[in-house]
Amino acid sequence: MVDISKAFEKAGEKLSPKAHEEKPGKEIEFKIEETLDDHLYMYHMPYTYIAEQIRKIRTFIYHSPIWSDKKIFMVTSSLPSEGKSLISANLAISIARGEDKNVILIDCDLRRPSLYKLFRYQPAAGVAEILQGRKTLDECLIKTPIERLEMLHATKEPPSNPSELLESKKMALLFEEIKERFPESYIIVDTPPIQATVDPKVISKYVDGIIFVVKYRYVRQMDYKSSISVLPRDMIVGTVLNAVDAMPATMYKYKKYNYHKYY
Repeated sequence: MVDISKAFEKAGEKLSPKAHEEKPGKEIEFKIEETLDDHLYMYHMPYTYIAEQIRKIRTFIYHSPIWSDKKIFMVTSSLPSEGKSLISANLAISIARGEDKNVILIDCDLRRPSLYKLFRYQPAAGVAEILQGRKTLDECLIKTPIERLEMLHATKEPPSNPSELLESKKMALLFEEIKERFPESYIIVDTPPIQATVDPKVISKYVDGIIFVVKYRYVRQMDYKSSISVLPRDMIVGTVLNAVDAMPATMYKYKKYNYHKYY
């Protein structure tokens, strides 16, 4: 179990004024520091205690005899606002920057996507539009400002039938295409919370392992057990205990940050 000390706060709602409508693979010109959300610790604060906990997750995956040869991991939680999207994004950055590995970060929360906010993008076509047959993977994959990290948005506009789309044959074909085209890349998949929808159980069919996020003193034990029970137990990599104030604020390198909200 990995403790992520300190809660996360959403740092501002202002999005990049430039809509992300570039051609696939084309990078947008901007200053990274002004664009990426402050809560992408693995970029902005890579030597803090919080970032070190993210690296522990990465190291566990690399060196575990069970998971070291696996490449596709989904991140989920019992309830909304437990920090799973922040864990997903920071883990993806950690892998991309730490070991010079290519990573694709996929937002599979078709109901309430949030990864685009962390990178300060506008909502853009992604998983939903591919499953609807309106876009291709090449048209939707985005090169982020972070080297070796690409992202696949959830959707430009939430569809009326997200569960049906995720359960469709096209979802299986999408993951087959990703695995065939990017066999050496790590795939990090952000999903909705389990108590809110059946989507995580559906998505679990296409991944190698599951990372479960639990917000400290937020989730009841019965909710946690209920959520874990619907997932394949042999696919659970471990539980990340989030928002544990394990260190005094004065010991942090960046003392101005004090986080109380979650993605």
